[in-house]
Amino acid sequence: MKRIRLTKVDLISIGLCLTAILPGLIVYNRLPEEIPTHFGLDGNPNGYSSRLFAVVGLPLIVALVQTVYCITTNLFRKEKGMSRAEKVIRFLFPVALYAMQIFMLMYAMGKATDMMTFLGAIETVMFLVLGNYLPKVRRTTFFGVRTPHTLANEEVWDKTHRFAGVLHVIAGIICMIMTVTGMNGVFLLVLLALTIGIPFIYSEILYRRAKAVTDSRNNTFGKVKK
Repeated sequence: MKRIRLTKVDLISIGLCLTAILPGLIVYNRLPEEIPTHFGLDGNPNGYSSRLFAVVGLPLIVALVQTVYCITTNLFRKEKGMSRAEKVIRFLFPVALYAMQIFMLMYAMGKATDMMTFLGAIETVMFLVLGNYLPKVRRTTFFGVRTPHTLANEEVWDKTHRFAGVLHVIAGIICMIMTVTGMNGVFLLVLLALTIGIPFIYSEILYRRAKAVTDSRNNTFGKVKK
């Protein structure tokens, strides 16, 4: 069995999650007893937590999730070391957490009110970063469009992730425009669903095309052999 281990990059990313506690501790006495920690599609808060849980509990939970993610991906990696794409993707979750934590604290203190604009800006950055690095993700990693067909065929993997990269960049541009003109929560969910779902459909199309070409060649070879 492969030994469970955490790399230096893993530890830094987990540490970043934990340091998200610090901003809340700095302004702890200025925060209300209940803090909005969940927002609806209209950008208004619809869920509240205690001040202690919002400041300390949420970062601890995210740090735990990040730890499990790092351990899991390390177990599935077949090569030693991480690619640059993997390292960047490793930090997306902690950075998003930090940004969300800062906004949540500002909202609680009345210094920020527009949740959808903030969320749109975060999603824009994530779309653009993923769009740049998805084409560089290796087939041996845990991250990416992992289906039996992409994992079995390197060409299908590469084409799918190049396509997914372009799709994410386009989504990032659309998200940026919508953030400026007025972000809608439902639209953002649809955009997320499309950028996740379409590459899976595209990989299936690529696989079927490749299989059809292979079958055609085999049939031709069989006839010639006879």
